[in-house]
Amino acid sequence: MTTALMVLQAIVSVFLIIVVLLQFGKGAEAGLMAQAGSESVMSSSTRGNIMTKITAVLAVIFLGNSILLARLQDSKFQKSLLDGEAPVARPLNSDAQNAAAPATTSTEAPATDATKAAAEVAKKAATPTKK
Repeated sequence: MTTALMVLQAIVSVFLIIVVLLQFGKGAEAGLMAQAGSESVMSSSTRGNIMTKITAVLAVIFLGNSILLARLQDSKFQKSLLDGEAPVARPLNSDAQNAAAPATTSTEAPATDATKAAAEVAKKAATPTKK
């Protein structure tokens, strides 16, 4: 379904570009659709009204299709590319201090290598360096 909507989007885009280019501005003697030297079935005001309506319809289809495609793509991908990646930042100072604090109860989980490393980083950060 997404492929069909994308093809429709491309077709509507091309038609919208063509219709906008075929319109003529205010004060223009003849647009690209005018035939030189012959009378047209449609007058300039009728042609302008038709082109304006066609442009409006194509613009509404284009915008509606764009919103629909965006909603379909959003519903397909709910997770981020970086969800499975490990964090690369070192622990914050408050995290390191909390990990370095002695355990007061025996029900707490044993310290892991990460908390031991964080405690060592906190100790090094807390000790003043001599120059």
